[in-house]
Amino acid sequence: MKQKLITTAVIMAVVLAILIAIPVFVMSLFLGQRFYQPQYNPAAFGISSEITEHINLATGDGLTLAAWRTYSNTDTPHGTVIIISGLQMPSVTAFFGYANMLAMHGWDTLLIEKRARSLSEGEGIGFGITEWLDVKAGVDFLTADARVGELPIVTMGTSAGGATVLVAAGEIPRIDGVIAISAYSNFVDLYIDSMSMMGLPWFLGTITSPFMRLRMGLHFGFDAARYTPANGIVKLGQRPVLLMHSTEDWQVPFSHFNTLYRLAGENEINITTFVREGDWHFVCYDRYVSNPIHDVEFASAVLGWLRQFENI
Repeated sequence: MKQKLITTAVIMAVVLAILIAIPVFVMSLFLGQRFYQPQYNPAAFGISSEITEHINLATGDGLTLAAWRTYSNTDTPHGTVIIISGLQMPSVTAFFGYANMLAMHGWDTLLIEKRARSLSEGEGIGFGITEWLDVKAGVDFLTADARVGELPIVTMGTSAGGATVLVAAGEIPRIDGVIAISAYSNFVDLYIDSMSMMGLPWFLGTITSPFMRLRMGLHFGFDAARYTPANGIVKLGQRPVLLMHSTEDWQVPFSHFNTLYRLAGENEINITTFVREGDWHFVCYDRYVSNPIHDVEFASAVLGWLRQFENI
């Protein structure tokens, strides 16, 4: 009997160690890691040096971030769209095509390279828990600029960027609207989905998710669990959000769109949606990401939604 108890205890300890080790390994891919991404020149996207400038932003927790400001060809723009990128890549400079499209339609942009990426300072990715402070640095910078004044500030992000702008809008009332593209609703839920998408047993993500929450809590602080896109979207009130996703997205499953859409409906959020069939993580067709104005449906959805701010 004693030997059986010892054997059982050893097996349980090994199983527990494995369950703990999986989230620890996954998080080690991001925490304490920097990601260097190819940088793109705005001129390659048709943006002249006269309407763009490279600036630095200071975050509230002491980091310096690289950013690029692009101006519309009007003396008084409709407002400014802050653009951020995803979890690891591409660099936000890959979205100069979006900035060019917006500039042609009277919008300034501020492209922010989030912390721990390329030219920005920082060590380790925060899944939106810390990066919303990067968005805040951009909002603070714009708010202090006379050109912006009381004009609208809209945030746009893709994938983890979409998740981050939802978190940020929930914390920053000065953000007037959000465009969230392929956003996840909660990183832990995305972790669970990712385990299945990698071909691992479906239950493995579920049974290890408490340890993932524990690992994140130990690193970011347990109060940081409130910084999720799901919590952010319900705080928007009547500030409008454009939620965009593709039905077969393999990186962020469509179920995350459904969760965010359901929460928006339950809380009477001012939501507009754009859903594209197939696996298009950027929603914009891949061949048009550098020049999204040529993706007529995508461009019309974004520019049409933005028109509600143009007479404010």
